[in-house]
Amino acid sequence: MRYVKRMARRVFYRIVDRPDGQFDAVVTIEPDKVIRRDGFISLAEAEEWIEGLRVLMAALGAPVSHQDQPAARPNPSPSSAIAVSKVR
Repeated sequence: MRYVKRMARRVFYRIVDRPDGQFDAVVTIEPDKVIRRDGFISLAEAEEWIEGLRVLMAALGAPVSHQDQPAARPNPSPSSAIAVSKVR
């Protein structure tokens, strides 16, 4: 068997406030994979989910970092409410 070692990809996250008071987590795995988890009831619940993501990704050798600015690419969500919401 031949094994190919892949370089760990960088993973960034951001937590977004929604107008309805809930929170969404947006995770970007470089170069272009975007994953959303919508509808956390509280910020603490969203942060707990991110912590679980950190553990999982650390096992794969891909550390998770906070994304300070929204991604330049368009948001994959069809909801226009995200565009006017506050990023944490």
